[in-house]
Amino acid sequence: MSNDYFPIEQLIAQQLPEAMALQLHVLPAHQELIAPLPTGYVGPVMAAAEQWLKVHGYRTLGPWMIAWGPTGQPQLRRPVSGALKAIREKDFQTVEVPEQLLLAVPFVGWPVLPHNFTQPVNNVGLNIMGSPLLLALTDSPPTMAWVPVVPRGTNTLFSIERSKIGLLPAPPKPGKQISMLDAWRRAGYTLGRFATIIIGGLGFIISLTVIMGVLIGGEPIASIQGVAYVYTIITGFLAVLWSQAIIITLIIIFAIIGAYKMNAIANWNRFWQQRPVPPELLLGSRGDGQVGTWLG
Repeated sequence: MSNDYFPIEQLIAQQLPEAMALQLHVLPAHQELIAPLPTGYVGPVMAAAEQWLKVHGYRTLGPWMIAWGPTGQPQLRRPVSGALKAIREKDFQTVEVPEQLLLAVPFVGWPVLPHNFTQPVNNVGLNIMGSPLLLALTDSPPTMAWVPVVPRGTNTLFSIERSKIGLLPAPPKPGKQISMLDAWRRAGYTLGRFATIIIGGLGFIISLTVIMGVLIGGEPIASIQGVAYVYTIITGFLAVLWSQAIIITLIIIFAIIGAYKMNAIANWNRFWQQRPVPPELLLGSRGDGQVGTWLG
């Protein structure tokens, strides 16, 4: 880290000298319980969530954690077994969480928001990718946060929202080098999802056009005139879709996406060249409030 400290870093350095060596950890893929905290008081929510997990047959894998949602609302989270299908209900839900790279950041003071950690995280060549996590059960106020991060300039290799459209390449493994040729495979996946969305939209437009045309023209869809009308509409759209201009545009888009992916892969490989593979967080704790049970 740099010797030029900002106020929050000065506090960290004074209170916790070990902050000079921020530690990376890998959180394995799992499911996670998410429970809103409307009042900020965890006791009743924990009790209700425990009962909900038992009813749905989940097994807990780690301690209770506090995080903040996209709009800043507090949430209670807990890693749970991923053998069951994720459930979404009014009060509680479980979500699939892909493998994450977490940075253990000592901190002082409140509120615990992502921008509180921006400078320490950036100083070690990382970008924040989500809300910090804190242990919810502690004998004293928490002084360690686990912040989801990625190496700087590699955001395009990860998906914040797990898209259900098209094929998704597996996220890179922390500490592992990636072949530059992989950039074009990833670009193909991205272009494929883009093309899927475009074709789906065109299909909807064609269907709407056909329905409106048949209704306005008064011809039944099964008649010769109706079939001819539908055929004309579809062939017209296909002619536009496979035109030279569209194909050239797709090639240019593919090249641009590939260049971005190659740059991201170069940044990824550069970051891990002289760094060991981070240790995994152990998800065996039942939430007794001790940091060591989470870090192993």
